[in-house]
Amino acid sequence: MKLRDILIGLVMMISLSACEEEIKLSTVLGNDRITINAVVDPDTVVFAFISEATEFDYMSSISMRSDYHSYDKIIYSREKFEFNDSIDKKRMLKNANAELEVNGKDVYAMKYDSIYYTYNSNYIPRQGDNIKIRVSSQSNPLPDSSVVQLDPVEAEVQLPSVTPRIEVISTELSIREKETHEALEWNGEIVQLTDVFGSDTIMTIRAKIIDPGNEQNYYRLLVRSIGASRLYAGSYSAAIMRYRCVDEFKSNDRLFYDSDLIKSYGYIPAYFSNVFDDELLNGKEYEFTVESRMRADSEITPYVILELQHLSPDLYYYLKDIEVFRISDFDLYTNPIQIWSNVNGGWGVFGAMTYDTHIVPFK
Repeated sequence: MKLRDILIGLVMMISLSACEEEIKLSTVLGNDRITINAVVDPDTVVFAFISEATEFDYMSSISMRSDYHSYDKIIYSREKFEFNDSIDKKRMLKNANAELEVNGKDVYAMKYDSIYYTYNSNYIPRQGDNIKIRVSSQSNPLPDSSVVQLDPVEAEVQLPSVTPRIEVISTELSIREKETHEALEWNGEIVQLTDVFGSDTIMTIRAKIIDPGNEQNYYRLLVRSIGASRLYAGSYSAAIMRYRCVDEFKSNDRLFYDSDLIKSYGYIPAYFSNVFDDELLNGKEYEFTVESRMRADSEITPYVILELQHLSPDLYYYLKDIEVFRISDFDLYTNPIQIWSNVNGGWGVFGAMTYDTHIVPFK
């Protein structure tokens, strides 16, 4: 080895050893960003989940739960779009300053609701509204009981100006035994998924989407099968209706094909998505069929909610990222999934939608 090479190596070693620097780690550990999750629609006042940032699994995120398994729920009017029931309530910010600005002029304060863990305004939006949300807050108390001032955040959304259109062309009932889906590990045991409250009756719905041309549109199709039974609280008159719901539906139409979804997820087969753009539809009338299974032992006439939701672009990209996120393996050899966000300086999504809804009874 030449003397010059030795000297260069020594210089590099000395230089590297001289670059040591003590780096102080933040005690907040990534929780120093405000997270907003909200979907605005013209049917209710604007409300939002506002929290500290945390791991995505535990954010107060818009739930995809209803897309992959059956569940019992009491239906409340405010639940037009499902939100995660398992939000980390300790992460919610309860003393934030939050406000809306509508169409660049009117400002509405948002107040915290300790029952629903939401910030509510008294403004019901209209189609085409431009809505901004601004939030500032201190953190929740740290382990040493201190708090820090979080960076303020804001987000903006434009409500779709057009109501989507979907029409029911025909329906047909048939008998088909329930299927067994993929096995999942649950509490150390292998569990075979089945539609517990499903009957042997299938409804095939032929429908048509009418897409307005000359613009990019984004959609989500909800096909929700519902039945109900009473929960008795001491007397018949005090009974509460418990609605058994499932959003699983089947279709072989290419409208629901997504090449990024290479694995199945619960009841949802690989390459299947109910969130799509108008590449196949643009300016056309598009016919397709879906299948939905009737709920068993219902005390009301079972029915299907067929709803076409017209999504804001940010909400569409957020939901598509969630679909990829939930089938990822999360090991050392996979790239992290970047979840779409339109919250400037923070995390989450401030989305919007309009919708066209049809009630289709099983008869």
